[in-house]
Amino acid sequence: MQRMNDFSHILVIVDPSAGERQSAVDKAAILARHCAASVELLICDIASARADAALVRQAPTRCPSNTELLDLLEALAAPLTEQGIKVGVQLIYGKSLHQSLLDFIRGSNADLIVKDTHHHSLARRTFLVHTDWYLAHGSPVPLMLTKNKEWGRPPVVMAAIDPDRSKNGEDDGILKCAASMAGRLSSDLHVIHTFVPTAFANAIMAGRANMDREYSEAMQVENAYRCCLMGHLASAHGVKPGHLHVEMGTPKDGLIYRVTQNQGDVLVIGTSSHGRWHRALVGSRAATILESLPCDILIVGHPLRKTNGSSSPL
Repeated sequence: MQRMNDFSHILVIVDPSAGERQSAVDKAAILARHCAASVELLICDIASARADAALVRQAPTRCPSNTELLDLLEALAAPLTEQGIKVGVQLIYGKSLHQSLLDFIRGSNADLIVKDTHHHSLARRTFLVHTDWYLAHGSPVPLMLTKNKEWGRPPVVMAAIDPDRSKNGEDDGILKCAASMAGRLSSDLHVIHTFVPTAFANAIMAGRANMDREYSEAMQVENAYRCCLMGHLASAHGVKPGHLHVEMGTPKDGLIYRVTQNQGDVLVIGTSSHGRWHRALVGSRAATILESLPCDILIVGHPLRKTNGSSSPL
């Protein structure tokens, strides 16, 4: 699993319709300064990319020229260069936006992808699969989806884990990445676990409108057990006891509540094929969860995920 101090080359996917101030570029610059990393700014010139951006903003589409796109990249690169960051720019072409981006990513030396994410209408979430979804599932390296919100100083870094899957090593990898990021940004790390109590589910299945004492006590025992598992996992990464949060409820509700309460800036999650985050992200709730969270999302892959045909620890 990738750690923040392993990031040496950050690839930023630039939105050509967003102008000369983009959250993804600003945040990539912050990370580059703290990790001593280089940055590459990329525009994929494709009709569907322009159409997607125009649909999001409900604005008429105008096709910028190659010169205009290159000028935009240079304008975005200039402030980073002034900060002493090594910056490169790339303009590529393709027929499919997500496929062109994934092909480029797989052939690059990037170890972190940063991209702005935009709100999509219910109809678009329901009937179309937007680029973020494809990148979240197809990127061989960690992907940060950023929103138009400045980070705090220092940023609040949070990690979502699931002790039920800890035996496959994903939670430990998520915590390593999140703890490294928090350390680099001089911030504390918060850890979140959400779950639907087994006792509550059993009560519903039994047709009980109100839970009796037996079910209530079982919920308390399960909550205490999960808190214990959380503490065991998080203690190895220096997480303070007061920064462990166990929420009873659905992943969406629990995460939104805790991120909002703690004013989280970045939430680190994983998407292994065996974890429930994978199931949530590939299901119909994926876009709702990603768009509803009031923070940036850093999606890290499974430790056994492969890049360019060979095993590569993320």
